[in-house]
Amino acid sequence: MPPVGTAAAVPAASTGAVATTVAVEQVGLVFPSRSGEPTVALADVSCHFAPGAVTAIIGPSGCGKSTLLQIIRGFLAPTHGRLRFVAGPGDAPHKAPHSTPHMTTVWQAFNLFPWRTILDNVAFGLEVAGVGRAEREARARAALAKVDLAGFERKYPRQLSGGMRQRVGLARALVMEPELLLLDEPFGALDAQTRLVLQEQLAALVETSGTTAILVTHSIEEAVLLADTILVMTARPGRIAAEIAVDLPRPRSMATTRDPRFAALFDHIYGLLRQEVIRAMATEGGGA
Repeated sequence: MPPVGTAAAVPAASTGAVATTVAVEQVGLVFPSRSGEPTVALADVSCHFAPGAVTAIIGPSGCGKSTLLQIIRGFLAPTHGRLRFVAGPGDAPHKAPHSTPHMTTVWQAFNLFPWRTILDNVAFGLEVAGVGRAEREARARAALAKVDLAGFERKYPRQLSGGMRQRVGLARALVMEPELLLLDEPFGALDAQTRLVLQEQLAALVETSGTTAILVTHSIEEAVLLADTILVMTARPGRIAAEIAVDLPRPRSMATTRDPRFAALFDHIYGLLRQEVIRAMATEGGGA
């Protein structure tokens, strides 16, 4: 499981940070194996993530979606290729280099501290960054209000439902005012009805925040509902099979799923994924 702390040391408040494009250039990752046969997780992945946009990464299980996200986050180093953060407006990855942007991550696991109140869980990253109590509590309250959890500040994680705990995780990431928000199957552990509601809430948040976001998901519906661009990955070793622009108008909600254009995008992506999923099942012996 990734580390609990999603927050890095960041400024106490946003100060007009430079927009950053994330450029992935021919990245590959090979894991050694005890049997002597290495596992090629990623092979020559090249793509870029435009500032202020939401990019979804979708593909069969085991294709390297989360692995790519962890390389971007800095938790894994690629075997070859490179990752660049590029400063400047627009989405062209040829502009001047930029230092690593401030990132926060929302994982599928809630990773909340059970002994801390909801307010203190959300304020944890700010506390680590040295933000004073009054400011961090004010910012934490504002972040909780954005995910409709005002009034739950003094509760503990055990007193909340799974969906509410995941909203706390989202508030904990957003309170850091990141340049780059990484979402790794954030709703994968939730029931279908809760997932639908949280998809709508997340869509509303990303549409108003302007934060660059990268979403790893198994759900075609979730990808089309939330993303501006969808990257479809092949079965292992993971490569980018297609890049699809989502031209559906915003704001989006579950009503968007009844738009014929939504259905067309869904069918197109499913057609691309189906063959990759079949190939992955054959390789893995039908495993998930």
